[in-house]
Amino acid sequence: MKYLYIYFFIISLSFSKEIFQSIRLLKPSLEKIEKISALGIPLDHSTGKKGFYVDFVASSRQVMKLKSLDIDFEILIPDLTHYYKSRNTPENERDFPLGSMQGNYTLDELNNRFDELKSLYPNFISEKLILGQSYEGRDIWAFKVSDNPNINENEPQALFTGLTHAREPLSMMNLFYFVQKLLEQNESDLESSFILNNRELWFIPVINPDGYAYNESIEPNGGGMHRKNRFDNGCGNGTGRGVDLNRNYGFGWGSNNSGSSPDECSDIYRGESAFSEIETQLIRDFILDNQFKNILHYHSYSNVYIHAFGDGSVPDEPELSTLTNIGNEMAKYNGYGIGTGTELIGYSVNGDAVDWTFGEQGIISFTPEIGAPNQGFWPSENEIIDLCEDQFYSNKIFSLAAGADVILKSYNLSEDTILEGEDEVEVEILIENRGLSDLNENLNISFSPLNSWINIISESLVYDELQSGSSELFTLIFSTNQSVPQGLSSGIVLNIDSENIFTRTDTIYFTIGESEVIFTENFEQGLNDWILDDNWGLSTEAIQGQYSLSDSPEIEYSPNQISIAELNRNFNLSFFSDIRVKFKLKWDIEPNYDFVRFQGYSQDEGWVSLNGSFTSNGSGNPAQPVGEPGYDGLQEIWVDEVIYLNQESQTAFERFRFIQTSDQFVEGDGFFIDDFMITGYPQGQLGDFNLDDRVDIFDLLLLSELLLFGVTPNDAQTFYCDLDRNGYLDIMDIILLTNKILNF
Repeated sequence: MKYLYIYFFIISLSFSKEIFQSIRLLKPSLEKIEKISALGIPLDHSTGKKGFYVDFVASSRQVMKLKSLDIDFEILIPDLTHYYKSRNTPENERDFPLGSMQGNYTLDELNNRFDELKSLYPNFISEKLILGQSYEGRDIWAFKVSDNPNINENEPQALFTGLTHAREPLSMMNLFYFVQKLLEQNESDLESSFILNNRELWFIPVINPDGYAYNESIEPNGGGMHRKNRFDNGCGNGTGRGVDLNRNYGFGWGSNNSGSSPDECSDIYRGESAFSEIETQLIRDFILDNQFKNILHYHSYSNVYIHAFGDGSVPDEPELSTLTNIGNEMAKYNGYGIGTGTELIGYSVNGDAVDWTFGEQGIISFTPEIGAPNQGFWPSENEIIDLCEDQFYSNKIFSLAAGADVILKSYNLSEDTILEGEDEVEVEILIENRGLSDLNENLNISFSPLNSWINIISESLVYDELQSGSSELFTLIFSTNQSVPQGLSSGIVLNIDSENIFTRTDTIYFTIGESEVIFTENFEQGLNDWILDDNWGLSTEAIQGQYSLSDSPEIEYSPNQISIAELNRNFNLSFFSDIRVKFKLKWDIEPNYDFVRFQGYSQDEGWVSLNGSFTSNGSGNPAQPVGEPGYDGLQEIWVDEVIYLNQESQTAFERFRFIQTSDQFVEGDGFFIDDFMITGYPQGQLGDFNLDDRVDIFDLLLLSELLLFGVTPNDAQTFYCDLDRNGYLDIMDIILLTNKILNF
């Protein structure tokens, strides 16, 4: 191993550029972490398992110092630049033009890309605003996107910045993707159009042009690992040169030597003083000269949205709730974690941009870290567009949040079962201004029935104003008509409108009629209806009765496993609407690493992981497929889960299963399920043998004739006339149908 270190060190010196490596620290402790930080190794992209290991990036020079500390570590990837290049796959899709540095733009290419977008959308993109020049004399510039980009219209302003760290090109690429797609959708997407007409979005795509230019010079095809700016700090002309711009801001600057370093050659060198660097001075002055409501300081990687504070403390209320609520909505589809860097990554910083913009200027701010750890600083070219797309919804939400943004927060129906001929059904509705600006104009709330089967009794509402972060709770009353067909879907269309907000139209859906239990299982009669791996079995941890089903009935679940419990039945659900899977559950599963998913199988889609009320999106770690819904963390009290099968459009699921996956470290008590059932609303009328929408003597005659002559019924006949639900037609169904016709 000793010779391997020396080899890479010599190679590094020979080619005048550092080799960077992926390192795994084994059995990490606070003492070891502090020693590593003292070497100036950045841990802001570290990942790992508390108590087991920490993965981070270090240069070959730093690895030599690590060895001298007698710290137990492994080299996972000996040359990250070579690794990034060797795994690269070209991208053939060109709706969004990519660049020549492994799909990322060079400085010239990004300037040309701006000019192209400016020529395509001259009425929405401003001229470049030159903020000043970098240490080496390169322009640092901003531009505005709005319907009148060269006029200050006193609209809510949001700021997006990129490439603070020179080896993080996705922080810049996603901004160009957002601008292009937002402008392309101006005519087709109401939300995009509203943002362009009612917000002023500012972009600084490159805060650190010198560092990025250096990476281009040493690795013109991508993979350069320089991080800092290019201030001459006496550390040569390689990657040791420069100041870490995200340790050079004024709030908490230099508060300790682990969140930043006084060592000039360190990758997290904080500079001679707060705002000592021309680059951070220019960003500071630009922010002070404007009235930004919120800022995203983009970085990569880790799939998280980091908010203040860098020392691990959290903001006071109500700011913490504001950050959490906005962050959770941004992460709705990409599953990013929300919190401080200490919570999410396990590493503290000081002198960073988010702490300054939030802690000193009071501006709601995040550091988005784009991409999974296995994608790193330079993802494969064919991953770039997907990574940018992951931020499009988030960036739209963040743009809307700069102003007033009123949404339907939640609702609650007064009755679980809504029947025909109901005189009054109440819906408790909560609306909220989740935006960062007060709404000072009248807010209009109006309602309309989704179809003719219900009648709205309540009148429309008008509120004089709705302050930022505040909410209003009100009750709406409706009735249902007589003779509503069983299982008919209806709803209430809610319209939220005001002069300066995006008009939102939401529908509160419900089904009229009594649902039918298609399948039920309380696990008290054994497990004959299930196909189980050896790990699954009955547990005495039951909410009622004696047993539940668990992936680890007696001990913690095992490491490195894929374990399945599949329902041993094929279902034909084509004659039901509003199908729901319901079960009680609780769990103890290592958060962010291990997972349990509930899946449905169809011939067209295969196994599909399904969203429930308590699922969260997978992190992208080996046992958690990125973006797939599942269960992790700790839920000690039994909860009622509901999974709506219409979430996958008209996918016809035939089978169902639970699948548990775990990695090699840290196990939990496991996953427990009780009172499992599938319900749905039969479409049409039970007993309607000839499908004429009536149940009468003709249906009875046809059913009797079928049984008399031994004819095999089709699926529809079996479904509508198997009134005792035993799976086949017999004399009992004739008796039940007779009683139904005679109203017995």
